[in-house]
Amino acid sequence: MNDLVGLRYGWGQRPGDGSGQTDCFQLVCEVRHRLGLSDYRERFAWVYDRYSEKDFPRGLLARWLLRHGTRLHRPWHGAVALLPATAGGALGACVDDRAIFIGAGQNVVQAPLPAGVGHFFWMEQ
Repeated sequence: MNDLVGLRYGWGQRPGDGSGQTDCFQLVCEVRHRLGLSDYRERFAWVYDRYSEKDFPRGLLARWLLRHGTRLHRPWHGAVALLPATAGGALGACVDDRAIFIGAGQNVVQAPLPAGVGHFFWMEQ
């Protein structure tokens, strides 16, 4: 996962596409794929056709997590994290005792999450 650290934020970009950028959804999909879990990439590609970065409704992320996942009381290896704006916002992926997410500096970071930060979901579908 270390090769993901440092990628810059880019709407609709994904790790490995040669751009050096990713967005939070594509980052989570990549981490889950590497862990052998469902990555949702193809099933939600329509989001990029329908929305731009400017008009993407952030509440859509929370609705997607609640509809397709199970809320967890604590992070698990492979879980998806919904992070607050103070942590960089949007989605992250839990790997062991750390999370991989796009930090406030608009780069992918891997760091422990402080207790009580974020909401966690197990995405089984």
